[in-house]
Amino acid sequence: MYKQRSQSKSSGRPTRDDVARLAKISGATVSRVLSGRDDLSISPKTRALVLEAAKQLGYVPNSTARALTSGKTGVVGFWMSLQYSRYRATVLDRMRLLLHGTEIAMAVSDVDEEYSYLHSFDRALRVPVDGIIAFDNSASVHVFAQEYEKLAPAIPFVSMGAYWSELRSYVGIDLREGADLAMEHVLSTGRRKVAYVAPWTSDLIDAGPRFESYRDAIRSAGLETRTIGVESDKFEHIKVALDQTFAAGKMPDALVCMNDELAVAAEAVLQGHGIKVGEDVAIVGFDGIAETAHCPVPITTVRQPIEEMCSLAWSFLKAQMEKPSAELHQQILIPELIIRESTRP
Repeated sequence: MYKQRSQSKSSGRPTRDDVARLAKISGATVSRVLSGRDDLSISPKTRALVLEAAKQLGYVPNSTARALTSGKTGVVGFWMSLQYSRYRATVLDRMRLLLHGTEIAMAVSDVDEEYSYLHSFDRALRVPVDGIIAFDNSASVHVFAQEYEKLAPAIPFVSMGAYWSELRSYVGIDLREGADLAMEHVLSTGRRKVAYVAPWTSDLIDAGPRFESYRDAIRSAGLETRTIGVESDKFEHIKVALDQTFAAGKMPDALVCMNDELAVAAEAVLQGHGIKVGEDVAIVGFDGIAETAHCPVPITTVRQPIEEMCSLAWSFLKAQMEKPSAELHQQILIPELIIRESTRP
């Protein structure tokens, strides 16, 4: 049998007074529990009674009223590119898990794209939030941090990832350090015809810490730099570029790919030509997505510390949300080189 939901004596949707009557607990205590406040001495038993009564009644908090009363929206802004990649999806999922056990909702916006077109943060700031985490916002993070006191001085702001601003709290990832480790490893295996693979539609095809590490390491070794540009990191575009390289007889003996998705696709294309990955051609990726470990030939990658990055950024933001005058927190994380069969000597 289905459990019959307790009905509210009031008309319309259940209220906090209905919850208080059912739980036989004061309205003030019910308000504190349902507001998600954990700074007050409410016993676990009392909290459980309130939450069970709310569940039975189907009580849904009025977010607008709660915001007016508490001055809090219960929402955190998460600024990131919405162009799909497995790496971005993994970061977003990690943030989702961190917020899962809280009363905080997450509003995701592609602020970089909006800023690139509009040169304004008006649309991004239209959504009321209690704090903002900006992830890999290459186009906008520095501008926003510089204009912070004018744009949103009351909203705590933390940047994280490969792009951050030292003007506010941040959790940065030193991609150059990780890229240097990767290049040192590739060259130590004896490879001398090493190519950098990246989308020609990206600024990172000839700039940024990954490319600069590749360029500097190759030049220091007295070798010739070479870039294989692809239209995007979609499989079909990588296949076109590598098919042309193979047909021209100009296949390198190592591919340093800008990200793991390029590396995974490159392995599949090379194997289609009968090329033995890890023997004939080495492959290195960046980001550390799970798929690299499960390819026919597991791929060497520079793994970014996603869990630590997200956890630190969230803790930094919470500290500022709880105490706006709190000092800034700033930390740099180093990626880890994961050596696998794709770069065997």
